Amino acid sequence: MAMQTVGVRQIAVVLLCFAMTFIAYVDRVGFSIAYTKMSDSVGTQQSHKGAVLSAFYWGYATSQIPCAWLAAKYGGVRMLTISMLLSTVVAALTPDDPEQKAMLSLARIMVGIAQGAIFPSIHNELGKWKDVVGPKYFSTVVSLITSGMYLGSAGAMFLLPKVAVWGGPSMVFKLQACLGVLWTIGWNVANTGLQQTLGSDLEKGHAIAKDLPPSEAAVKVAPEEPVKPTAIPWLRLLSTAPVWAIVINNFCFHYIVYVLMAWLPTYFEKALKMDMSQAAFMNQLPYLVMFVFSNVGGIIADRLIGRMGVPVGTTRKMLNTTGFVGAALVLMLLPYLHDGTSGVLAISAVLGFAAIARGGFALNHLDVAPAYAGSVMSVANTAGTFAGIVGVGLTGVLLNASGGEAWSSVFGLLAAICAVGATVFIAFATGERLF
Repeated sequence: MAMQTVGVRQIAVVLLCFAMTFIAYVDRVGFSIAYTKMSDSVGTQQSHKGAVLSAFYWGYATSQIPCAWLAAKYGGVRMLTISMLLSTVVAALTPDDPEQKAMLSLARIMVGIAQGAIFPSIHNELGKWKDVVGPKYFSTVVSLITSGMYLGSAGAMFLLPKVAVWGGPSMVFKLQACLGVLWTIGWNVANTGLQQTLGSDLEKGHAIAKDLPPSEAAVKVAPEEPVKPTAIPWLRLLSTAPVWAIVINNFCFHYIVYVLMAWLPTYFEKALKMDMSQAAFMNQLPYLVMFVFSNVGGIIADRLIGRMGVPVGTTRKMLNTTGFVGAALVLMLLPYLHDGTSGVLAISAVLGFAAIARGGFALNHLDVAPAYAGSVMSVANTAGTFAGIVGVGLTGVLLNASGGEAWSSVFGLLAAICAVGATVFIAFATGERLF
């Protein structure tokens, strides 16, 4: 089988990268669950709760670009190890006293800084793997790795409230620390000698794509020179329209997702009159839908590129347009739905379409700049993080100004943002390697 040319070690590293994103989002959701439980027990003010819960994002947003530089200089493998070690130590030392607001905020800033290294470092390594994995599987591999964040969120929502009740909030932090220790051991074992193996594969041409028939081999991403990053050409990257198409689409995607995720409970309870205490699965369903369709987008991309010979740029634009336009159409339908079942299904459809769009913009930086994929990812992810901060706050302003009745305006704005993302990507994105 073609996959055997990669080897067990490389497959283990892919699964551990998936586990990295899974654990990162278990940490994000887990802290929110644990902190909410312990702060509610002492009547912490909502403003103080918000300050502690938002501290993570300031560390996360400001560390992306520096971490991309460090990953390019010292390697993504090393940076991922440091990231997990820092997160693990902080989780183990996080106080379970809600009155220690300064220490809790500092802890979340530190975890934000640590997690800021994850996606730039992973994509720094993925840029090196592109020729080894080949077009028949590459989109699937990348989509699988990044989909760990959605499954991790769903798993945390299902399990960690029970852990917090059984062992208290501190047990959640201990569980996160244990997961970090196990991952670090596995990561370093799996990566022993991996870089030499990948280098040998590239030199000898041992890519999965070598087993493709001639008609499919024509779209193989090799035989380009192996990715060898040098000093990051920030000025050239940031003056290139296709790079800005990726950044803008990342902003649009995260604006939509962060707004919906943050305000779903309010929409379900206030607009659809649902009792969320009796429908806990509704909190997990959007993440499960995104996990499934994020992988579906990657599989479709590989089918089109690696088996049907569709050009990379065309494939990315097809998936991106399908995702954003589909999401926009359902968003415009939402104000006319007034029962819980149809509302939940429609929101799930919006997020499913958005996840399919990840087969376009979220993989494109590995097409246009494989040597600097981590750097492009860091800029795009920074934009996505600030999109969440702006979007969640602006939605609150709209709802507050209307007494909670402006859902049609909220969904209309989200649909417009979908349209902007699709239009920009069609106009400026490319599948060609530019850097």
